[in-house]
Amino acid sequence: MNIEKAKTEHSEWIDGIIKEEFPYTTFTPKHIQERINNQKYLILVAKQENIFTGFIELEIFPEKKEARLNAVFVEDAWRAQKIGTKLVEQAINECKHKKLQKIFLLVKENNEGAKHLYTNTGFKFEKIHDKIIEGTTIEQWGQKI
Repeated sequence: MNIEKAKTEHSEWIDGIIKEEFPYTTFTPKHIQERINNQKYLILVAKQENIFTGFIELEIFPEKKEARLNAVFVEDAWRAQKIGTKLVEQAINECKHKKLQKIFLLVKENNEGAKHLYTNTGFKFEKIHDKIIEGTTIEQWGQKI
């Protein structure tokens, strides 16, 4: 498996995933291309034998020395192969390289699969967030890096 920084040609694939998995957002391929080219964001893609298997997106807040993990996704056919774990670990390493001190994320309270991944990669529950998405309570998780 190979993990690399996303390129503008990856934006159509990422957009399709976001529309399906995160339908409450209003992204377009152009928005994704802008994020790929903006240093405040880090988007990594995972590929196996030139097949896209997953991606992760971080938003960097350099003034706070923090990053927010906005999305992590692995294609159904490639789940249970540690791709999500490797994407999160690579993102954490990138944050360390940028000398950030904390990474946090928001997750739906009932998303046990994601919470299992986050627990296994060092995240801990911090609090219930004041945001509700699609009628679901949102939790904030984080870790010092």
